Amino acid sequence: MLNEFEKKIYKFIKNYNIYEKYDKILLAISGGKDSMSLLKVMYKISKIMNLEIGVAHFNHKLRKESEEEKIFVEEEAKKLKIKYYYGEANEKNYKNIELSARNMRYDFLFDIAKKNNYNKIATAHHMSDLVETIIYRLSRGTGIYGVSGLLPINEMLTRPMLTVTLKEIINYVTIDNVKYKIDKSNFENNYSRNRIRNKILPELELINDNFENNFFKFARIAWEYRQQVENEYLKRIHQNENKFYFDIKKDIFDEEVLRLFFLRCKQYPPNYEETKKIIKMGSKKSKQFKGIKIEKNKNTLIIERE
Repeated sequence: MLNEFEKKIYKFIKNYNIYEKYDKILLAISGGKDSMSLLKVMYKISKIMNLEIGVAHFNHKLRKESEEEKIFVEEEAKKLKIKYYYGEANEKNYKNIELSARNMRYDFLFDIAKKNNYNKIATAHHMSDLVETIIYRLSRGTGIYGVSGLLPINEMLTRPMLTVTLKEIINYVTIDNVKYKIDKSNFENNYSRNRIRNKILPELELINDNFENNFFKFARIAWEYRQQVENEYLKRIHQNENKFYFDIKKDIFDEEVLRLFFLRCKQYPPNYEETKKIIKMGSKKSKQFKGIKIEKNKNTLIIERE
């Protein structure tokens, strides 16, 4: 039997077609309250949907508690008779700690999934994480496509808990006696996201205690817009050998589609003003931007990667 918290996540999974019967899903489990909630919920839902789940734990080796967390997650996986995979960071690879830690963790997850034939990866991102991401991206400068934040499903990466808030997770682990480890670094304000979580979100709650659900409503609209941008990308950009041809339609999607092209090339896209200049440059003019040559011929951009 699923309780109300678990039913909410199950409904979200069904509404967004996040998983299908017989999917093989690798759960990213750190040992904190969020991921241990994910483990318990997905264990129960796996029985209903005939899913196979595995547990992957990545040790960033940044805190003295990390060895204890490693043992804890492994023991919890054994109790549930779930396959357990372990990886750890090489401290020599740390440059920007926040970014490097994230990249190493995802590299590990995708590598384990590929080697063991998992077709989906699940992380424990929740609604409060979604709000943080929207605020963070807006503060850095982004379009509507970028502000869509975290997605329920993005290729094989899934986030089934986006429909629940951190408060709901805290209630769940308390009432259902879910064991977890506390990551004290979450209370420090050394990183941008921690400052948003610990300083900005409490202020927003004073303005409206339902602000997270309102951000979630906005995110759902942005998800639909994002899908439309991707549909337009397929209609407007055509490849011929090593060149791409982008048909300019002179509408609101032109800039978004061009920025999406840069993202698909694994490049940080030009900002709004730079994108406008590229779209509006004269015929026979050309620009070089981050190893990408763009030439305009009437209402077509001819794009070539170096």
